[in-house]
Parts: sequence; structure tokens; C-alpha cells
Amino acid sequence: MKKSIKAVSIILFIIAIFLGIRILVKTGIGKLDTYLSINLKLNKMLNPNSIDNKSIKQLREGLNSQSTIWSRKPIPFSNIKNITISENSKKISLRIYTPNNNNNPPIVIYSHGGFWIGGNLDTHDTVCRKLSQNSKAIVISVNYHLAPENPFPIAVDDVYTVLDWTYKNAESINGDKNNIAVVGDSAGGNLSAVVSLMARDKNGPSITCQVLIYPSTNIFQLNSNSWSQFSNTINLSINDMEKYISLYIPKKEDRKNPYASPLLSKDLRKLPDTLIITAEADPLKDEGEAYGNKLKEAGINVTITEYKGVPHGFITMDKITNKADAAINQISLYLQNQFKITKNYTNT
Repeated sequence: MKKSIKAVSIILFIIAIFLGIRILVKTGIGKLDTYLSINLKLNKMLNPNSIDNKSIKQLREGLNSQSTIWSRKPIPFSNIKNITISENSKKISLRIYTPNNNNNPPIVIYSHGGFWIGGNLDTHDTVCRKLSQNSKAIVISVNYHLAPENPFPIAVDDVYTVLDWTYKNAESINGDKNNIAVVGDSAGGNLSAVVSLMARDKNGPSITCQVLIYPSTNIFQLNSNSWSQFSNTINLSINDMEKYISLYIPKKEDRKNPYASPLLSKDLRKLPDTLIITAEADPLKDEGEAYGNKLKEAGINVTITEYKGVPHGFITMDKITNKADAAINQISLYLQNQFKITKNYTNT
């Protein structure tokens, strides 16, 4: 009798574990990679993501921890320099990663994610190290000023200021001013897309290419299919996004500005070649794809890659998904090819 009870208990325990894993893994439509999903959902259970009553400091700490908790220890990188530039009566902190095996290398200007209110040079340090090492380019990480203390368009102006500074001072960092790319994830993808528009409109420095990693391209309306499907995902809900947007641009009408919502731009001609990375289980997936398709309609060379089984923010999750490194490798190869094309053109 005791053996029967023990056997039944074991069977019930196994069933409970199996059902528990299924509950953890299940997400919206489809599924996240199992190991990734379990880690993220367990973290959410331990740290409930209710942001309504949190202070700005608490919001930043939460966002910054999301970018570092699932990130591996940074790879060794010998040539890293922190500097502060003073341009147009403002100071902007930069972190410059210089590869050791290249003379006059191309330059990548990297804008970190964090929904315009969070993120910093440290949250994306691992990403920038890998990007510089793999692409053989100088990477300039931009510590742009954050909302709500610095609302729109201050962050946009910061990144454009760094683009202009980089072009004028490329020789001082031993870089190639004729081979500059802009790269960013999430809010940084938004800023990179906008800076490409701004550089065209201002007849500013030429941009070789732009890489937009799960970018926010329409903050005026969160009404895409992916927002409907993933409006309450593990690490980003529609309530969260509306809160972040309100802190960045308080007036809704201002969110129609193409420098806030590049998808709403009426003219996307004469923009650089573009790589857009999206994530399958990301509310922002559809607007990233929509921006890529609209660029194609304007005659721009665009590559769109969707990474299956991963959520928003996966580029900093190399501890729990190998798709983070896969994306970095794809981006690095894309940059190398684009830089090579530009260098060959300028040398003819």
C-alpha cells in the first residue's frame, strides 16, 4: 500500500513539473525557447513588473538590471576609452572601443536601448565589445541624456551631435570618417533610424548603413498585430510602453513627428542601406518590419531578419540564449560587407 502511494506521488510530482514547465513556456501565440522562457518568467515571478507606482530611479534600476542580469561576463577587450565631448553647449559621455588589428577602421555609433529613460554605457558594454571585435570597427557608445529630465528631442539631438562630432574628429580616434554606421537596439534603434533621417534632411555626414535592432518606429499608435498578440509579454507590456512613451514625449500630438515615429515619415528616400533585426515574441516586431517594408518601397536596400523564439531585448541575453550571439555575428558580417563596399567606392 505504501509503495502504491509512493508511486502515485512520484507520478503526480512528475506531472506537476511537466505542467508547470508548459505554463512557464507558453507565451501569447507560439512559444519562447524553453530555457529562455523559464528563466524570464521565474525572474518576473520574483520581481513583479508593476511600474505604475515606481519612481524614475526605480524604473531605471529595473530596466538596467534587465540588460545586465542575463548578460555574460564581458569578453576581454584591451582598448576602451571613456571620454566626454562638449558640443553645442552640452556635454555627452562616450565610450570608445577600438579594435587592435586594423588601421583607419570604420566607425559604428551605438545607441543603447532602455525606452529613452534607462540604459547607459555599462548596460550594453558586452554588446559593444563583441560588435567591435567581430566587425573590426571602432564602436562609439553614446550615453545620451535620458527622459523625463531630458524629454524629446534631446536624445535625438545628442546622437546626431555625436555623429557630427565623429565625422569631424574621426582622425583623432584613428577612424575612417567616410565609413560611419549607426546601430541601436529598441529605443536606440529608434534614435538610429531618426538620426539617419536627420542626417539626410540636414545634408549632414554620410551614413554607410543603419542597423536597427527591434526598433520602436511608431510611438504614436501601439495598434499593430504584434502589440495585440504580445501586449502582456514577459518583459514588455503595453502598459509599460505607454508609460515610457509618456515620459519621453508627454504630448501625444508630438509623437507624430517623424523624428519620434520614423514609420510616419512621408519621405524615406535617400536613406542608407538597412538591416532590421526583429524578435518573434516582441510587441515591436510588426512596426520594425513595417518600417523595413516602407524603406523598400522608397528604394532602399533592406534586409529584415526575424529571430524565432526570443522576446524583446534578447541581444543582451547571451547568458540564456545563443541567438544573442547569432544576431551579433549577423550584424558584424553585415557591417563588414557594407564598410567594404563603401571603402572600395571611395578609393576608386
